[in-house]
Amino acid sequence: MALTQLREWLLAPYREDDCENGSQATPLLHRRMLVISGGNNFCEAALSSLRSLTDELSSLSISNLTGNALKGKMRKQVLGVECDIALLDCRDSFKPGDIMAVAGIVKRSGCLVLICPEFNAWVDNIAVPFLSEGFTLNHSRYLSRFIDNLRKNPYVGFHTETETVLPDISFYSVEQKSIHNEHTNGRFRSVEQEHAYYQLHQVYMRNQLNALITAPRGRGKSSLLGLFIDSLVKEGKHILLTSERSENVTNVLSRFTESEEAGNQNVKLYTSQVASLETQRAAQQTTPKGLVKWVPPDSELLFGKENTKYDLVIVDEAASMPLPVINRIMAYNPQWVLSTTLLGYEGSGRGFIHKLIPNLPNETLHLTLTTPLRWFENDPVEAFFNNTCLFENDCVKDAGWNDNSKSSIQNNIAFLTSLSTSELITACEFDICSFENVDESMLQQIMSLLSLAHYQTTPDDFMRLMDSPDVLVVTFKIKDLVLATAIINIEGGDFLSDVALGIAEGKRRPKGHLGAQRLTLLSADFNAATQSYWRINRIAVHPKFQDKGIGSQLIKKIVKKARKRTIDAILTSYGTTNKLDGFWSNNGFEIVDYGRKPNKASGETSALAVLPLNVYSDELVEKVVALKASFISTLSLHELPISVLEIYVSKLNHFTQGTRTLDDIWPILNKLASEAKRRPKAISDRHENKRSNDAELLNTNLNVLNKLIKIMNTNSYLVSLFEVSDMNITLIKEVLEDNGVKVNGLKGSTAAIRAILRPAFE
Repeated sequence: MALTQLREWLLAPYREDDCENGSQATPLLHRRMLVISGGNNFCEAALSSLRSLTDELSSLSISNLTGNALKGKMRKQVLGVECDIALLDCRDSFKPGDIMAVAGIVKRSGCLVLICPEFNAWVDNIAVPFLSEGFTLNHSRYLSRFIDNLRKNPYVGFHTETETVLPDISFYSVEQKSIHNEHTNGRFRSVEQEHAYYQLHQVYMRNQLNALITAPRGRGKSSLLGLFIDSLVKEGKHILLTSERSENVTNVLSRFTESEEAGNQNVKLYTSQVASLETQRAAQQTTPKGLVKWVPPDSELLFGKENTKYDLVIVDEAASMPLPVINRIMAYNPQWVLSTTLLGYEGSGRGFIHKLIPNLPNETLHLTLTTPLRWFENDPVEAFFNNTCLFENDCVKDAGWNDNSKSSIQNNIAFLTSLSTSELITACEFDICSFENVDESMLQQIMSLLSLAHYQTTPDDFMRLMDSPDVLVVTFKIKDLVLATAIINIEGGDFLSDVALGIAEGKRRPKGHLGAQRLTLLSADFNAATQSYWRINRIAVHPKFQDKGIGSQLIKKIVKKARKRTIDAILTSYGTTNKLDGFWSNNGFEIVDYGRKPNKASGETSALAVLPLNVYSDELVEKVVALKASFISTLSLHELPISVLEIYVSKLNHFTQGTRTLDDIWPILNKLASEAKRRPKAISDRHENKRSNDAELLNTNLNVLNKLIKIMNTNSYLVSLFEVSDMNITLIKEVLEDNGVKVNGLKGSTAAIRAILRPAFE
């Protein structure tokens, strides 16, 4: 009986009616969700039955996916795909981003089917990839909330071992006002899409096209790009189209009237007639020949200043690409269009826009599509995921207020922005707790602020924050309005006591504790790992209250609370800019290290800053600051502090033993090369007035460094090689091979250098 009921419900929109033309009629229904929950045998039987049911209609497009099949970059394979029914098996892997990705491919009147374990067992036994060393997860707050929202949602059907509950199909009927505009112009699916098309074309005709197109999924962004490219190709234009994966633009290319694929990466279009913008372009007498070519984001065709073959560059799903790549494309091409999904499963498009807009030319055309085309307006599936996965970005909307409440909140914001910082601080309530103690209104505001403030924030990030037992959340609020928030990770201490020495030597890299591990590896001191830290992972201030000192006040409150809880130091790691460096320095933090490789997504280099709260951490900071300064100092080795020389020797020893990377110790080798070139003789003893134990330590370290300099002088090519400030593997390989050392890539070069330096420690 349950399977019959399930069949009728699932296939309701696709029943054949006795229409005059014999075609299949599709009722105007909203998309649905079905949850199949139970033991493995039950779920397998239900899946088998579903496949049999859907086989009854050959016209149905079905997608069968699993969490494991969507791992990493494989998740992006669903971009541009559409289907009637999508099945996602969540039993082996559950990620909010996977579900959002799959939900986005279901067409109107279709159904998203989730297969999952029995709810109670699932919540208490979920496997997650993000647990930090020493922490355990016994209950998923995120999943519990997700299931609770499923149960409360009247549009969700359930098929479990104990019951089958399916909403009446009429419940999904689409109201007339929710039906998207069936546009009279057959080329376009909405008035909004047509308007955007003509704006693009008009600006392009003036040779001034710099445009940004943003839209949530399913708004016809891909079809708009396809129509626009098609019109230009028919006019004889040559277009470069780029995206992270060629498969991602399938939907764009499918809009062309005629296409011929070549090599899976090129699509050439040849036209037999002239297409023109009706009132603005006269018909031409010759038949133009146009071209659209897909290239990867690192293609040289995108960056050839002298290349005038291509008239326009179009970047699809720009938010999934690193910002430096986007900025470079804009710099090298006079005309370009950036297109990106907002609130997508790959990351927050609004965070991308927040970072991108300052770099856009003032005349950039910004077009936004809001009318849903893949599904109807007021779609219950989209609404469910936006609310449940906390992926709306309006701070007021997210808080769940009604219209009257929103008006009241907006009035309060207007009043509060008129107050001075001191008045705001006096009125603010500071709180620090786990996510377990955050109510829904606060939760939605917190996630909204974090999404706005950080590039490529994903729904998976929100699950990690809510479920990580090492995370604390900070709020600074006035009544029900969150002015600022911060995320703190608990690091170090007893959690790392068993692996502290391995971390210091570079042998161990346990999950989590990112700041504690970096500081320990930097100082080569295993005691650093066992200190208790709070690492400020994220900090965000409401846009209306920025530049009022709220962020600094939040830091002061955190520091005060940390002292009360006898935390040894506060850490933070962030993408360095002059503004952020100044912010953290002004709040008492010492920048102890800058990363040597820019972040692939943001293009920013990471900085590690520390605010010590006890004697040991203060001395530790002093050592690593001296270490950082030594690399740019003109002081010779015998003039450097003993602590710095000790770190030099420890790190070099770890390197020769194979536990540290060449990149990690390159600044030390650079310093030794400068010393070897400046003074080939051995480093002299010094500090005769030091205590005997200090003198012994000094002499031991100097002895090792003397041996290393002697090795460099013996192999003089090493001096010229290490004199280069940044490690260059191509140069290293060339120099070694020119001097008779045969190597193969980074691994071989590193092994060769280790072998050359190792005698200094024997």
